[in-house]
Amino acid sequence: MPKDGGMKMQFFYVGDLCKLIEEIIKTSPSAHIMNVGNVYTISIKDWVTKCYSCLGKIPVFEYVYEDIEQRNYFSFYNYEYYLDVQRQQNVYSETISLEEGLKESSKWYFANENDVKKKPYIDYINKYIM
Repeated sequence: MPKDGGMKMQFFYVGDLCKLIEEIIKTSPSAHIMNVGNVYTISIKDWVTKCYSCLGKIPVFEYVYEDIEQRNYFSFYNYEYYLDVQRQQNVYSETISLEEGLKESSKWYFANENDVKKKPYIDYINKYIM
């Protein structure tokens, strides 16, 4: 886990993105440029905990404070952001919960695991961090 796990992220379920695009096609809103994402942010520690929880597991965290490039062992870059998604909310605001999105995403992942290009995070962690 990078640092204390407090870095905030903003997620958006791909199914909601598809529904937003459908709504844009149907309604042709005046806002042609908009940020998309969930209204809420979540810490990366809470996100990992929710990912494990949707699989019925509890994570064990090892915190990394050294000057190691975060993307070598974690899937997100080392920066926080919070998008203003008000324009998106004006077009489509009925997003599913993060928990439900993670459950749906994990179902898809396990059904398509062989087609997913995976980064060797665990190999890197075992070799350089543990």
